[in-house]
Amino acid sequence: MAQAPRRTRRHDPNRRQRIIDAALEVLAADGVAGITHRAIGTAADVPLGSITYHFANLADIVDAAFETHVARLADRFATRLAACDSPDDVIECIVAAVTDDLAGHPHELAITYELYGDAVRRSQTKQVTQHWMTLAEDALAQHFPRPTARLLDVVVEGLMVHMSIAQQQISKGEVRALLTIAAHAGQAAYESGTDLGVEVDADHQFVKPTLQEKT
Repeated sequence: MAQAPRRTRRHDPNRRQRIIDAALEVLAADGVAGITHRAIGTAADVPLGSITYHFANLADIVDAAFETHVARLADRFATRLAACDSPDDVIECIVAAVTDDLAGHPHELAITYELYGDAVRRSQTKQVTQHWMTLAEDALAQHFPRPTARLLDVVVEGLMVHMSIAQQQISKGEVRALLTIAAHAGQAAYESGTDLGVEVDADHQFVKPTLQEKT
């Protein structure tokens, strides 16, 4: 009796990344609550065994998915800002990053909202979220003093949440106006010498108060 031919193993070197991308699809459609091995396996077109081979548990998949999402966001944001020179140009770059790059891709907006929501409950996701905010602020600090960069980052973060849940979307003109107001207000407060309750060094970095200063 002839033996049945051996089944050829499928060569799939990018399977781990495909699983992560599939998890991002599930996050965008169904949120963290929708993350299951079966849902990811269906989206990635891989057997369940492949998922458990690459990831110990679902939390590891969620972590990898959020880390990938943040890396893509941060890289695109930094690339946008690196192409700009004057403060006015930078504002336009931030507007494009918010309205074209993010709001123009609803699935990414949904994933970002899931990122923020999960950060409230899980320390690992909070670290990933903090990494994203730090990278965004660092990119802005290439063009503005650190206090203004932080203010603009707070506005950007707020706009991202707003765009995720608002029934009436904010227009590009409104986004531009809000960012311009924040940039001008931040610069004016910084240059006026007003006591803002924080110290800034010669390199426009926040100076953390010592324990003695706090008391």
